[in-house]
Amino acid sequence: MNHTNPFMSGRDFEKLVRGCGNIKDAARRIEAKSREEPDDIALLYTAAIARMESGSHKRALRLLRETLRRMPDLAPAHAAMGRIHAEMGRHKAAAVCCKRAIRFDPKSAIVRVTCGRAKLHAGKHAGALRMFRAAARLDPCRADAYEGMGEVHLEAGRPARAARLFKRAAQIDPSSVQAVISLGAALSSAGRFKKALSVFDRAIAMHPDLSQAHLMRAVTLTEMGRYDEAEESYSACVAADPDNALAWAMRADNHGCAGRAKDGRRCVEKAVALGRPGKDRDAAKRFDDIVSQALISIVDAEEGEREQLPGDVH
Repeated sequence: MNHTNPFMSGRDFEKLVRGCGNIKDAARRIEAKSREEPDDIALLYTAAIARMESGSHKRALRLLRETLRRMPDLAPAHAAMGRIHAEMGRHKAAAVCCKRAIRFDPKSAIVRVTCGRAKLHAGKHAGALRMFRAAARLDPCRADAYEGMGEVHLEAGRPARAARLFKRAAQIDPSSVQAVISLGAALSSAGRFKKALSVFDRAIAMHPDLSQAHLMRAVTLTEMGRYDEAEESYSACVAADPDNALAWAMRADNHGCAGRAKDGRRCVEKAVALGRPGKDRDAAKRFDDIVSQALISIVDAEEGEREQLPGDVH
């Protein structure tokens, strides 16, 4: 998670999420609390950020608009709206919100990080990198600024450089599970699978119920051809987050790779029934790609089953 909350630190936010079990539960509880205390602007804004982090974009926008109605010059709220618009593919609206946020508070590292994420979603990697670097200059202790720079380099195909930045983020904030997971993802992308697994194990030890850590561990094990171990991690992932359509699609692909066509079919049906994730266009495209990949693996497995005749020796 990458936070844009001037009222609560990223570390305190992660503690809150751990206490609730996952980000979706945290978002529901915080919003319910904000309704009980309608005059608490900090609580309202925190509910908006929690909804944004959980992927509930429309609800997050409603809460942010209410926040800005009460505090029109709250720059991080404008930046958060920019990030949400970018994730929904509304890049012109995102640019307007980010410019407004920087105008209200040009020296805010939080604003720079959030606007960097908006540019990253828009595919403007150079602009995103400038924003993250500006955030790090304004506040060298912001771990999420280094995480953002790492994500830019990872998307640009430079996993080694990304790993160094994620490691730096984890050093700045040792409690950041997201920085550890991102480090594991960079190591896996660089082909350092064993090291990546040890890093994911570290993330799971920090937060055993965090589905993303189990998911990334599973993906790495699939890449290594260790399909049965990957299935254990996928099982832990969907136990923590049963509505994670992306995880079900990846699990289907793992079953297909392992030759378990029927199990793969069941998982891909579950993924499709859950639907494409949120309003994030990049996530929706990734979901479609993984479903297609899973179906190819499943068809291969089915063809392999048909080719096996009684008495074959394997």
